[in-house]
Amino acid sequence: MWLPTHPLTADPQMTSQNNLDLKGDFQKHPFAELLVEIVHAGLSGSLRLSSAKQKCVIYFREGAVVYGVSNAREHRLFSVLLTRHRTDEKTLAQFPNLANDLELVAGLEEKGVLTKAQLDEVVAIQIEGIIVDALTWPNGEWVFSPLARSREDFVFSIDIFKILIDYARCLPSQEVYKRVRSVGEAFYPESRSSSNVLLQDHERYALDCFRGSQMTIEQVLPTCSLGENALLQALYVLWLGGVLVRRDWNPAFSVTKIGEILTAKMSLVKSAERTAKKVEKIEEKIEEEPAEVQKLPVVQISVEDYLARSESAETLYDALGVDAKANLADLKNAYFSLAKMFHPDRFHREEVTKLRRIQVAFTQIAHAYDTLKSPESRENYDFKVQKQLRYREKVRATQQTESVSPQDRTAEHGLESFENAMESLNDEDFTSAAAYLARSVHYSPQNALYHAYFGHALSFLEKQHHKAEAALQTAVKLDPKNPKIRMMLVEFFIGMKLAKRAEGELKRFLEAVPGNKEAEKKLAELQAVSSSSV
Repeated sequence: MWLPTHPLTADPQMTSQNNLDLKGDFQKHPFAELLVEIVHAGLSGSLRLSSAKQKCVIYFREGAVVYGVSNAREHRLFSVLLTRHRTDEKTLAQFPNLANDLELVAGLEEKGVLTKAQLDEVVAIQIEGIIVDALTWPNGEWVFSPLARSREDFVFSIDIFKILIDYARCLPSQEVYKRVRSVGEAFYPESRSSSNVLLQDHERYALDCFRGSQMTIEQVLPTCSLGENALLQALYVLWLGGVLVRRDWNPAFSVTKIGEILTAKMSLVKSAERTAKKVEKIEEKIEEEPAEVQKLPVVQISVEDYLARSESAETLYDALGVDAKANLADLKNAYFSLAKMFHPDRFHREEVTKLRRIQVAFTQIAHAYDTLKSPESRENYDFKVQKQLRYREKVRATQQTESVSPQDRTAEHGLESFENAMESLNDEDFTSAAAYLARSVHYSPQNALYHAYFGHALSFLEKQHHKAEAALQTAVKLDPKNPKIRMMLVEFFIGMKLAKRAEGELKRFLEAVPGNKEAEKKLAELQAVSSSSV
């Protein structure tokens, strides 16, 4: 693969013992998705791209894009300077080695042609151009090397989220549809988002559908008035734009790989001397001992104990099995150990119910780590749960104990969402009500009343009538003798001008519950209207 020929990087010497590199192609993992994965994971290193004769390298530092180089002439610094009219060919003729961007930057600043601020702006434009160009490549191959770093004195500020959000908005909807592999994929708002992009109205609406919580696409669809393609496009924009975090999909960087990279001990021991000859390419190398990968500590916990702890967790700390005062190292070790042991891919042969529990638990610990690894988001979270944490400290101090079963805790979550839904229904905020009720149904799938009210809320939303009926029918099957639930289905049919179906529903109910006054009265009213219209 082509390598940059000027001293822009401190490339460690790669050996066969180095197993941190990762490679693939754009068919499985498009460049845009690789960028957002690296940014979200906070990785440092280089991403080398190639497509036929086109080659470029993008450098990262702790999740930020800091530099980029390309073999394309139009992306060399002197070409950008001329294209942007920042200087002229006569001025550039003073510098014999135009191909070396680093030397050119130093020379332009030394001779006072451009200030450092002006040069930083031009280099940022150059890097953005390289990224935008690579995003248009229809295919290509990539290699991520965490040991290849940009020079400490050659780091630039790039608004990668703005580039990615513009790219996502221009991507054809059919392409987005192919990249979203399942409605079981989950998203949740990024609490540490540094994206400053102004969202469009439909994108803001799609974000609001999550109401600060994690939901799958399948859960969002019934409560969102956007069409499926429009919703998927909005979610893709929000994800690439750093506003949402994506879960339960097929990333290029597994949690295990990220853990190995982040915990790797790299020791740069020697810098090679520069060798400079006129008009020759200058190279700088730093020799490095092979990276010693620190193995993540194995947590002694069975899968059943892990699931029980996850399902009864009252806080994110509980989910990870750490104390509320745990330091970042403890959080990181707990998360990556659990992720390595209990990744859903390792349990694909388990029966469906257990696999689903494992998937939910995995999503929970991932969300916990994402929230707690940042001091800012951890402080915000601690503030929200401080009363609960103080109470638990008091219980611990007095050696009191109390136990709440996973079933009781799940029921509490369902009831809490149901109460919020009732408030939204009173305010005629049917979109919010449907979102809350979707969660109630998730937590208590056998609760007929939750299904009934879910269908009721959906009936007020555009293009959701089929899903509304399905929810109401589910409620009736769960509790066929409940008059309130049956009447909600009847009222739905009446509202949809399906009087005959409403009559049939009332007759079936009266067969199961003979003599119900409300049902008899409603049936008589419908039959009277039917007779008068004949």
